[in-house]
Amino acid sequence: MDMSGMSGMDMSTAGMFTPTNKKVAHLYWYIVAGVVGVLVFRRLVDRARISRNKRKNQNQPGLVPGRPQNAFEQFYDTTITICRELAYPQLWTGTGKSSKYFTPPPLGRCLLLLTYWAVILTMLWSNVILSPSASNYAYKWEIVGFRAAWVSVTQLPLIYILSGKANIITLLTGISYERLNWLHRWVGRTIFLTVIVHWSYFFTEWSIADFVKLEFETMPMVKYGFGAWATLGWMVITGFGFFRTLSYELWFLQHLAAALVLLWLVHKHVPSYAAYNVWFAVGVVVFDRVVRTVLVLVINFHVLPSKTASTSPARRIGHEAEVVNLSNEFIRVKIRNVKFSWRPGQHVYLSIPRAGILEAHPFTIASVPKSISGQPGSNDVELYLRVHNGFTKRLHRRCQNQMTPRTFLSFVSGPWGNPPSIERFESLIFVATGNGASFTLPIFRQTVLANSNIRHISFVWIFRRAEQLEWFREQLQSAAATARKRNVKVNIQIFITGDAPSRPRSPADSDSLLKQASDTDSTQEEKSGHGLPKPSTEADLLKSPADKQEAGTVRQNSVSSSSISSDRPPIYVGYGRPQLDGLVRPVVEDAWGETGILACGGSQFTGQMRNYVARLSDERGVHKGTGAQGIYLFCETYGW
Repeated sequence: MDMSGMSGMDMSTAGMFTPTNKKVAHLYWYIVAGVVGVLVFRRLVDRARISRNKRKNQNQPGLVPGRPQNAFEQFYDTTITICRELAYPQLWTGTGKSSKYFTPPPLGRCLLLLTYWAVILTMLWSNVILSPSASNYAYKWEIVGFRAAWVSVTQLPLIYILSGKANIITLLTGISYERLNWLHRWVGRTIFLTVIVHWSYFFTEWSIADFVKLEFETMPMVKYGFGAWATLGWMVITGFGFFRTLSYELWFLQHLAAALVLLWLVHKHVPSYAAYNVWFAVGVVVFDRVVRTVLVLVINFHVLPSKTASTSPARRIGHEAEVVNLSNEFIRVKIRNVKFSWRPGQHVYLSIPRAGILEAHPFTIASVPKSISGQPGSNDVELYLRVHNGFTKRLHRRCQNQMTPRTFLSFVSGPWGNPPSIERFESLIFVATGNGASFTLPIFRQTVLANSNIRHISFVWIFRRAEQLEWFREQLQSAAATARKRNVKVNIQIFITGDAPSRPRSPADSDSLLKQASDTDSTQEEKSGHGLPKPSTEADLLKSPADKQEAGTVRQNSVSSSSISSDRPPIYVGYGRPQLDGLVRPVVEDAWGETGILACGGSQFTGQMRNYVARLSDERGVHKGTGAQGIYLFCETYGW
């Protein structure tokens, strides 16, 4: 990314192009600022509407949230709906061992990328293709090389902004860092290509003039430039999902080291008047690390440890983490008596030195803080971990054959993430597969405990093993009872995909929605239910695994209403994969205001949720004169 006259023939050529190229660089950041400004505007409008509805609800109880009240809101909601219908669809999802790494982003992200590339291509090639009659035609190679250099180095700070947890875009827009990570990777790939344009044009000129060797000998910045390009190429190649999953810990360490080396190489390569891009990126990295370090110190170092009723002694450094193996596939970690609060749906980074020194991994918090639950006792963070290679596998080994939870010293960082606010919705649908319930259940509990205008809630959980019901048995029981007391209509539907008794297969077997989301062994033949299950009593749901074995597992037969507890709504339990339309459409059609759909699962599951919601919104003509109200979809995946 040299901008100082690397041709060797005319060292003043850089000055000829610098003013114009600086204007192009400034235009790039004006565009970025404009996009961020639009997102900030949307955030402010949404918050203002929520605040206004809160005030109106005090004088006008029963006000329907999320319903447009005037012409401006109608226009705004219609615009948002059109954008959602364009953004939600998933064009294709790979399901094979290799093809899954080539799954494209959702349509909305693809359109954003195409727009970004259009901007980059316009910046790169505008007014740089010279005709033979041009007065500066002799510099036809250099003018493109210098422009590509500026376009490349100007993008550099953005990839570092998008890589940080505490970054300015997240702080302004409220879009959590992990939902920006995909853009971080694609901007990096884009820079890699524009750098190729930069050095290839200069190299072509040197080759024509036959002084390639002279350039490398007399211009040290050339070597640093190629080193920076090679480092960036290494980061791009190893940044693909295949390499990240081989050994995430090793990948992260080398990626962090490469990112720092890249900044040093670029600083050595570019001239002083372009070095502000490097220092901008350095400032971004320093700010992110300082904020995260301060949070870690505040959370994990206790100058005056509190005395609690906990059986574990108070610590001045770190926290007590009680770890127990739930099965060969899952671990439960309970971090005792933390001194911070969190929003349901957020996650923390967990580090347990005895399972991995200097390793920290993100896990969704499956519990709600005392400030929401109001329950006595310590403020505990509960996590459910799926056993994979590396950290979780080592932790699982350390707790094998333990009848009681084993205690470890742990450190946490967070909480991170920005789940959607429930105050904007009139109806809510939660759909989770496997341990994705760690994300949906806390928000469900928050919803029934909060004093909101939510009228209808549907909670759906699809998982493989019947014993997983025991994870959240008490929480489901409490949430069902609380919802009944608050006159909130609640449907809790449980689907078990791996333990169904033998019975004839049904047409539901052809529904591919949950083929990957059910997390079943591909060698095991699964049984399917008949769409939505017939009701079962809550007593069936809350039986222990031993009781289920004795009773022949949860039954699908209909139970008379007299057998269902009168103070709690029934919880439906069924086997097999449910039909998506039967889970979502009834709630959406019954909604008076906006419906929020919060889904958590694998990539194929969330992809099909995206496609279905986009089709349903278009079919119903949401906010397009039919009277159908908004549908908002928030997808959380197992990884990013």
